Amino acid sequence: MTEQAGPAAVPPPPRRRLYLGAGVFALGWLVTFALVPLVNSSSLGISAKATLVGALVLGGPKVGLLVAIAIMGRPGFTHLKRLIFGYLRPPSEVSILRHRIGLTMLVAAMVWSALEPYVFTLLPSYKEHGRLYSFAVDMMMLGSIIVLGGDFWDKLRALFIRDAKALFPQRSS
Repeated sequence: MTEQAGPAAVPPPPRRRLYLGAGVFALGWLVTFALVPLVNSSSLGISAKATLVGALVLGGPKVGLLVAIAIMGRPGFTHLKRLIFGYLRPPSEVSILRHRIGLTMLVAAMVWSALEPYVFTLLPSYKEHGRLYSFAVDMMMLGSIIVLGGDFWDKLRALFIRDAKALFPQRSS
């Protein structure tokens, strides 16, 4: 009986195909971002603009992705995806300091969001930059979830499972 190699044993594809595929994928997005403003500023009717913009936004990146996969092949695309998204995967266990920083970020974002409509509208710069403040709070909330790590994702997921039970570690006295 022979052992099968795992996904880590697959060698990376040739660099030229990898770079070309990544470039085509990026080009799909760039073409979409370049053509949407041109379509919006054209003299076409509203329904034609909406149809074209929808086709560009939904189709442009997808076409770039399909061509990139065709160039790189499935092993190349899997390698690139693992390379890029490997940095975004949070570790399952985090240090006490990282946990405290993540909780502080999460609670601060929640408090800010709760107080924002009542208190922060009194700030003179809020009227001009309100969306920027809201975006910053949203990014802090997302960042806190990443900082808190994979175990926190499991705890968050357990909120939506009716039969899930909390298991508290025993503290030594």
